[in-house]
Amino acid sequence: MEQATQLKEAELFFRQWLRSPKSMGSVTPSSKVLARALTEAVVWRPGQTVVELGAGTGPITQGLIDGGLPPDAIMTIELDRSLVDYLRARFPKVRVVHGDATRMDELVQEQGVEDVSTIISGLPMVNMPFEFQRAIIEPAFKILKGDGFMLQYSYAPFAPIRARRLGVRAELIRYVLRNLPPASVWRFRRAADAPGGA
Repeated sequence: MEQATQLKEAELFFRQWLRSPKSMGSVTPSSKVLARALTEAVVWRPGQTVVELGAGTGPITQGLIDGGLPPDAIMTIELDRSLVDYLRARFPKVRVVHGDATRMDELVQEQGVEDVSTIISGLPMVNMPFEFQRAIIEPAFKILKGDGFMLQYSYAPFAPIRARRLGVRAELIRYVLRNLPPASVWRFRRAADAPGGA
């Protein structure tokens, strides 16, 4: 059963990549090792929500659940309709929202979510213009409460956003070799919340 799911996931992911390679960032889904690295970095307590941007076929979502996060504590935002349908079928207890990540503050409000502790982004930010990066970072830090932060995984060895210009601090927290391609995991906090960084 798991093997059939993996084959279906890989096929759907590859079809989406062929249709829009710039929006996918990679030709293969994220590995379990990358999903575990992200899950270990998440901060969450009961009553809070973890928001995932660009969930794709759901390998990170699955990693969060495997790591102990209740499915109803996860909200994914996905722009592609076919991926939304796939995610809703695969994760019936996860809040899967069809929408644009640049509107995440509105989408979170519409869903009645009040306390977001961590945002996980799989969006290919490194190749996007500065205005797109700002359109993601600004609403992200509107919905993050207190010392909440954003995790971004990237396939570049450097910070995937212009952190200083956007008023956030970037910290490389993990480099995952067992992913295709190898990935880096970055944590972004409000500039006042974390010493050092980029």
